Amino acid sequence: MGVLRVILSPAGDAWWNMAVDETLLAGVIAGRTGPTLRLYSWRPPGITLGCFQPPAMVDLGACTRHGIEVVRRVTGGGAVFHYGDATGCFICPDGMLPGNVRESYRRLSEAHAAALRSLGLEASVGSEAPPLPRGLRPGYDCFARLTECDVAVNGVKVAGSAQRRKDGAVLHHTSVVWEPQPSEMLAELLPGAVSLGSPTAVLTLLPGADRLGFEERLAGEVARALDLEARVGELTGEEDENARGLAEEKRTDRIKQM
Repeated sequence: MGVLRVILSPAGDAWWNMAVDETLLAGVIAGRTGPTLRLYSWRPPGITLGCFQPPAMVDLGACTRHGIEVVRRVTGGGAVFHYGDATGCFICPDGMLPGNVRESYRRLSEAHAAALRSLGLEASVGSEAPPLPRGLRPGYDCFARLTECDVAVNGVKVAGSAQRRKDGAVLHHTSVVWEPQPSEMLAELLPGAVSLGSPTAVLTLLPGADRLGFEERLAGEVARALDLEARVGELTGEEDENARGLAEEKRTDRIKQM
């Protein structure tokens, strides 16, 4: 049985979090890194844009006033306001995720739903949703729309995901809305986003929910879904050094990164 390295990272800023994920992806592409699940949070809060989204949808002035960092993800999908959410990044060779892209999304979403059910929530993977109007597609907020591969509780979205496949490797992001989001602030920060609904926070549904317990169960569910053994690990010295260098590049050249 293969091993799934599980990294329980401390909270980091937007630049660091995306730099680490990109570093792990590069490691899988180069054959230096095996399957890894990294679980982390955001301090200070941040906004990530999908790789194809226009930066104009973000009010950078409002973000600066509220201390919100903005960075672009390597994955697609909609904008995500990372405000107390539980974020996971799964990286592996693409041959480890059997089936097509949709099936790989559902497999990983089912693992998240199972972890949430272990807390006592009636979580399931969402049903088919109608497509967005073509003219509105670039600016939507990830948490504002339930799709067939998202995780929902009582039909309301609690988690969304996005994926990137590159040179034989897969990077899969999932964010679970753990704390209630300040909706008025979100509307100010992302005036270009299309509001199609409101997500549900885990702590709203289940006050006092054990986040660490959820993350530990999630690691087990992801490992089980891929027939791997979950083992807690950490970044290697090389990964840490590479990530720090990339994070600094992102901080010092923010316009280019957008």
